[in-house]
Amino acid sequence: MNKAATWTAAIAALAVGGLVQAHHTGFMYEQTPIWIKGTVVRFERVNPHSIITLEDKSADGRVRRWAVEGPGQFELDRVAIPEGFPKVGDALEFCGFPYKEEYSARFRSQDADGTPRQLLAGHVMVTSDGQKEFWEPHGTISACILSSNYPKQSWLDFVKSNPRARHGWCEQRARASVQAAASLSELIGEIDAAIGNACR
Repeated sequence: MNKAATWTAAIAALAVGGLVQAHHTGFMYEQTPIWIKGTVVRFERVNPHSIITLEDKSADGRVRRWAVEGPGQFELDRVAIPEGFPKVGDALEFCGFPYKEEYSARFRSQDADGTPRQLLAGHVMVTSDGQKEFWEPHGTISACILSSNYPKQSWLDFVKSNPRARHGWCEQRARASVQAAASLSELIGEIDAAIGNACR
């Protein structure tokens, strides 16, 4: 390989490395979540991220698909998420964090039939019976709680009883975006009290 080609390869590696690092620090995601509902049409249990493809239909009959990032296969196995979950046909809801506009074009995808899928990090999954699962670390539980229609007590119970959710709660409390939000002070106090100040 000549010197020019070597430099080109090195620069490309740095650029991709920077993109991957930004992805994993959450820099590429919006701070405000969106809530989506849909039916599972496919679940790809792969590394580094699993992908749940959800489909919903608008009132006018248009089909919309979402590609919801989640834990990779290794992490799903580690936390004992069973192989058959979620399955095609399951109705799920997610509090998710979409990519920022300047990055979204790089991560657009489409299904084999050409239907576009919007990619987002699925932070908290809610099953059809109302059970919550901490799904992907990108995002903040506090933002999900504040934008949710679910009773606050259900969130307190979730963070208190789910070790991954509790870890996510404790980790996100240190983020500047959380500390700067005056609306979170009361919420942080309530949840900290509910989990026995386990973040200290």
